[in-house]
Amino acid sequence: MKDYLTKDIRNVAIVGHASSGKTALSEAMLHSAGLTTRIGTIAEGNTKSDYRPEEIERQCSVGTSLLAIEWQETKLNILDTPGFTDFVGDALSAVRVSDTGLIVVDGTHGPEMGTENMWHFCQEYHIPRTFVVTGLDKEHSDFHKAFNRLKEAYGNHVTALQLPVNEGIGFNKIVDIIRKKTLVFKDGSGKYTMEDLPAEVADEVETMYTELVEQVAESDEDLMEKYFDQGELSEDDLRHGLREAIIHKQIFPVFCTAAVPNVGVSRLLELIEKYFPSPADMPAAIAEDGTELHADNVNETAALIFKTTSEAHVGELSFFRVYAGQITSGMDMANPVRSGTERLGHVYSINGHDRDEVHAINAGDIGATVKLKISHTGDTLSHPKNPVTLKATQFPTPNIQYAVVAKAKGEEDKISSGLSLLHEEDPTLLYEVDSELHQTVLSGQGELQINVAFAKLLERFKVQVELVEPKIAYRETIKGKGEARYRHKKQSGGAGQFAEVMLRVEPLKRGSGIVFEETLVGQNVDRVFVPSVEKGIISASEEGFVAGFPIVDVKATFYDGKMHPVDSKDIAFQIAGKGAFRDACKDSKPCLLEPIFEIEVRVPEDYMGDVMGDLTSKRGRILGMDADGHYQVLKAKVPQANLFKYASTLRSLTQGKASHKQKFSNYSEVPKEEEGRLIAALEAAKEEE
Repeated sequence: MKDYLTKDIRNVAIVGHASSGKTALSEAMLHSAGLTTRIGTIAEGNTKSDYRPEEIERQCSVGTSLLAIEWQETKLNILDTPGFTDFVGDALSAVRVSDTGLIVVDGTHGPEMGTENMWHFCQEYHIPRTFVVTGLDKEHSDFHKAFNRLKEAYGNHVTALQLPVNEGIGFNKIVDIIRKKTLVFKDGSGKYTMEDLPAEVADEVETMYTELVEQVAESDEDLMEKYFDQGELSEDDLRHGLREAIIHKQIFPVFCTAAVPNVGVSRLLELIEKYFPSPADMPAAIAEDGTELHADNVNETAALIFKTTSEAHVGELSFFRVYAGQITSGMDMANPVRSGTERLGHVYSINGHDRDEVHAINAGDIGATVKLKISHTGDTLSHPKNPVTLKATQFPTPNIQYAVVAKAKGEEDKISSGLSLLHEEDPTLLYEVDSELHQTVLSGQGELQINVAFAKLLERFKVQVELVEPKIAYRETIKGKGEARYRHKKQSGGAGQFAEVMLRVEPLKRGSGIVFEETLVGQNVDRVFVPSVEKGIISASEEGFVAGFPIVDVKATFYDGKMHPVDSKDIAFQIAGKGAFRDACKDSKPCLLEPIFEIEVRVPEDYMGDVMGDLTSKRGRILGMDADGHYQVLKAKVPQANLFKYASTLRSLTQGKASHKQKFSNYSEVPKEEEGRLIAALEAAKEEE
């Protein structure tokens, strides 16, 4: 593949709801460009982008694939992304490095939750958006219904540039609004012929053409003046104005296709080349320190690694987009994030699982390299003399957690290494070794993502693990005031031990932790033993007294005590402080605290009752609701103990039409009846262990 200048590159992220037809559209694009002899299908497991074993087995995309298409002297970098929210990290990374978001909408279902999510992601990264309504060869497809819903959701700037003629079984004709012609696709090659408009759609096309001209004119003052003066726009003005309006996000065009019979796809490629922005049309990249990067300056070379994957017989493959300068094989690059340098090996242009070695990747282009030593997803590679850091993709917080338990002893290190590598491939997959709960906790966006990681652990690292519900990090505290006097005395031959501690305790507001204070007067206790008492209290707070969980939000005041001139020592006052604290807390209305999570659920109105009822059954407290287009945004606080597998529950309740995000909020008192059941369950678990 030849070198392409920045102006001759188009970076397009194909995004959308799960099973909306993204991979099928990608396949039709490859076939239309002459890169494949037939259109692969997900069912047959022979698509160019869904080539990973887990994708073939599950018949869905689990990672972003890069497809490089040469089309009319232009290079199109097509990023085919997963639609399942479990793999939202890959979709976000693709949007981060793209210049256009191509949002695919299933013609039989119209816009769905994934459509909404991807619109917001593209909006967040300030890139132009376009819609492709696909699957128009299916029996119950309805382009006009899908288009009207898009317009209703995203405003009048959503503009159809095409209309289907014979939508449904046998679909092969599309009206091109710009040309006012019918495009006829016949043999599956993607090639088409042009015919005059059918009489039955002529009036509708004329109306839509006029609306398009008016929208283009409104996007530019000079064009508006021409339109008012002449009553129309020339073809050149219309085309130039349309391109500028798309680039500046003043028009969001809608196209129609059917991927399997390859209808409309070649025309879509033509329109991408003509109207979508090149990297040269987009604002210059800005480093985190405010430095503006210039695409043509090789002394400012900077590239962002947006994806890392492990390929069989290749090793770790790092995908990057060049924002300034040029990346060549063998060059030395600085990695400011890791405070080190990296020597690049071969660089490649990528087409699915195929790699084409190239000498250089120019500014604006996307490529890959292998076996980087210190660099990972989110890192910036930059010129050693001008090191800069580009803003990495911001990933959502986890929605689901599992504890990972090794089936065989001694494999903990292998599991940790495996999870570390899986995190590099998918940064939304997190893991931590919880020293308090003595568990390795794996967190992610959904059950499918966790199951894929589980399978990779077995396949790549030959370790067998079990995924179980993680333990909950409860806390203990007190609700009342109390005091205690504790004497520690030991005489068993040799040096003795003696200490007496008098202590008061009182509750503090949530989040205060343990506060220690001494108010000693007189000389009953030497002040040198005050730190010893504090150590004892801290030790007791870590062990708990109700169910063995850490004690929090308590103030302990050491107000008096006694000592012995010979037998008093550090360890004696530690033991006495610990005992006094435990005794005082036991008499001060002790209780358990549980972690509470704040969750936000985006749900269609039709499912609100089911979702609210389910949250209430989980001891959830509804905080409020806000309308957002066709969706309601429901906010609630729910105990963490009742959120295990909530992503799967929500998907089941709403047929996959809702999504949620969650984050830790605060600790709150466990209701008394729940506390009794919880303590009994914990004691039973200990006995079983």
